[in-house]
Amino acid sequence: MSEGAQASAANLHELWVKMENECHQLATAIGEARAGGADATLLLDRQARLFVQISSVVAQISNAPAITVQDYLALLDVAIEHEIDLALEIAFYGAEDFPIITRLLRALARAIPGFEFNSLRRAISTPGQFEELMNGGIEGVSRSTLAADNQRG
Repeated sequence: MSEGAQASAANLHELWVKMENECHQLATAIGEARAGGADATLLLDRQARLFVQISSVVAQISNAPAITVQDYLALLDVAIEHEIDLALEIAFYGAEDFPIITRLLRALARAIPGFEFNSLRRAISTPGQFEELMNGGIEGVSRSTLAADNQRG
């Protein structure tokens, strides 16, 4: 990237995913350390620093250029995690209570091969629940439709 160029929302999303995953791994390790009577101070310090870094990346994402469908999916994933409790709501109540957003998430995830809603993957921890959410049918939306929309800007 040239000097002065701003990273896209999709590029920053990749960094955000890694940081969020590390944060959740740290939370698990902290819980295990405490349960075992160990001192979790170093883990807590790392987690606190990571929270600050994540907040910085989220602020960058919110101001990053969004041009492609991948950029907008990245914005949606971060918003699901940081602005609304959708992932936890779906995890608690189930996808059937959110038919419209579930249909939309499925269609968008399928339109961009390799994209995953990391916020949902982490929140929906029951084995197979995330796959069930994402593998339902999508009506009326094809990759070519979304690709054409993406090219129009």
